[in-house]
Formats: sequence, structure tokens, C-alpha cells
Amino acid sequence: MSLPLNLRRLAGCALVAAAAFTIAGAPARAEMSSVKVATQIGLPYLPLIVMQHDKLWEEAAKAKGLDLKVEYARLGGGGPLNDALLSDSVQIASAGLSPLLTLWDRTSKNYGVKALSAINASPMYLLTNKDSIKSIKDFGPDDRIALPSIKVSIQAIVLAMGVEQAFGPGKSGELDNIQVSMAHPEAFAALTSKAGGITGYMASSPFQERALKVPGIRKVADSFEIQGGPATLSVIYAKADFVKNNPKLVEAFMEAQKKAVALIKSDLKGSIDKYYAVTGDKTDRAIVEEILASPTYDFDIFPKESMKIADFMYKTGALKQKPTSWKDYFFETVHSEKGS
Repeated sequence: MSLPLNLRRLAGCALVAAAAFTIAGAPARAEMSSVKVATQIGLPYLPLIVMQHDKLWEEAAKAKGLDLKVEYARLGGGGPLNDALLSDSVQIASAGLSPLLTLWDRTSKNYGVKALSAINASPMYLLTNKDSIKSIKDFGPDDRIALPSIKVSIQAIVLAMGVEQAFGPGKSGELDNIQVSMAHPEAFAALTSKAGGITGYMASSPFQERALKVPGIRKVADSFEIQGGPATLSVIYAKADFVKNNPKLVEAFMEAQKKAVALIKSDLKGSIDKYYAVTGDKTDRAIVEEILASPTYDFDIFPKESMKIADFMYKTGALKQKPTSWKDYFFETVHSEKGS
């Protein structure tokens, strides 16, 4: 039996009103309460290590009314980190500049991966255990150079820049076939023990400084020489949807990173204590103190000379898109900073 006309109209109005109430009264989408952060291994990631030890991100989120649980992991190279980010195994990754640029280029039409901030500018050394190797040109077909990830890692890109400088324009891939992907601890062990035919290692701190204490290990070149001065080594990056859907968490992250950098600068001894407590690193403390006291070692949130890497990667075909500015591959989180 159908309802009278006046009752049908009343029921219709009630449904419209209920729908309007549901839309207007629906709670805003909740921000994530549990996140995972993945980094590489070594001193360049000290701000994140301080954040982990002191629970700085959780503290900053709490001040914004958010209960947050953060899990940190350390992976071997830029390739595994990028895979973890794309698969949503982690929400934030921190690795070298070139893995970020690779993802920015490949995900511009879907995931929109960009950097939240820079984290470290420091030199990387190309080391050798072979007496006959005095320069990059002395590496031959029987040699093997260890680095975190072939083609993708910042070590691989800067080494390619050095190879082109040594062998000539268009020859950046001259030593590609002798490169071996190895995590820093394994590469350090292989170089210093002359295992697995490893005669070279494109390193970072503290492994390069530790290696140079071993008799027979020498520096062949360093990244600042190749790049013409201090430049960003590592950055922190995420997918666009994480940044869009979690504005308070992102704001809290940036606050936490800035606080960690300030703590490193104001209390270096305490920050080194935290580094050992979190990582269990066996590097002699005197070496770590010497590294972090060096004027060539710097922590900050904005990039330095990052476009040199981007331009080289575009020139050699590693990037399909040519960025016009560093702001193309960084979120607005640092656009007000004096980056380059």
C-alpha cells in the first residue's frame, strides 16, 4: 500500500536531511596512528637516530593531539628502500639523493614521491686496497668496486660523475661492469680483508674513516672533489598521499627533525651516545667525534647543490624528466628554505 502524498514528501525530506547530516557531520579522516621509517646505515642518518632515541616525532605529534607509534628500520641501499616505500611497507624513507630522484621521476603520475627535507651533506670517499690504483682510471676489468646499490645509489651516481671526468664526456658507464652491490658493513669487511675480489669501495661515514685506519687502504677520490664542493648526500622522502592525508603528522615530523638537528649542534656528545645506543655500532668513539666535528659534515633540512646530481642523471638518461628547480622534487615543507 502506498503512502499518502504528504507522507511521501515528508519521508523524502527526512532522507535528504539525514544524508546532509551524515555528510556534514562525518568525522574528518583520521591521521595514521602507526608509521614506519626506513633509513640506510651510517652517520648521515644521525638526526633520525636522535629522533628515534628521544621519541621526538611521537612527542611532537602528541602536542598536536595525536597518539603516534613509530617503528624504525635500517636497510642496505636505496633500491630496497624504494621498494619498501612503494609497497607501503614504510611511510617514510631516508636514503641518498639519487634514489629519491629516481622515484620522483618514475612516480610523478601516480604515487608522487618527493622529498620532505634534506638530512645530511657530507663527503663520500672512493677507497682502494690495491697499490697500483692511484686514480679512477686505474681500475680495470679484474677489479671490483663495492657500493650500496648499482645504478640507483648516490654513491653510484657520484662515482659515474667521477668516471666521466676521468675517461671523458659520454663515458660515465666505463666502470659499470665492475660494480658490486653490497651493504656498507659487508663492503667495509670485504675491502679491508681483500675478500671476494673487492678492490674498491665507494663509501660513507663512519665506514670510510674506519677503513682508512687499516694499513693498505687509501682514498682515490671523494665526492666533494667530484661535485666541486659540499653537496647533499641524503634526503627524507614520502608518497604524496601520505603527506596529503597526514598534515599534522608531517608538520610534527618536520618539527622533530629540526629539534634533532638542534640537539646535535648543541650536545654533540649526547647525540653520539644516542647513536651508539640505537645502532650498536662498533666504530671507535674518537673516529665518530672527529667525523662529526669536521666542517665538511653538516646536518640541515634544505638541499645543497642537489641540481648537479639531477642534471647529471637527466643527461645520462637515468631521469626522463628534467627538473627546473630543486623545488620540483621537494614538497612544500622546505620551499621557504634557501635550498639549491
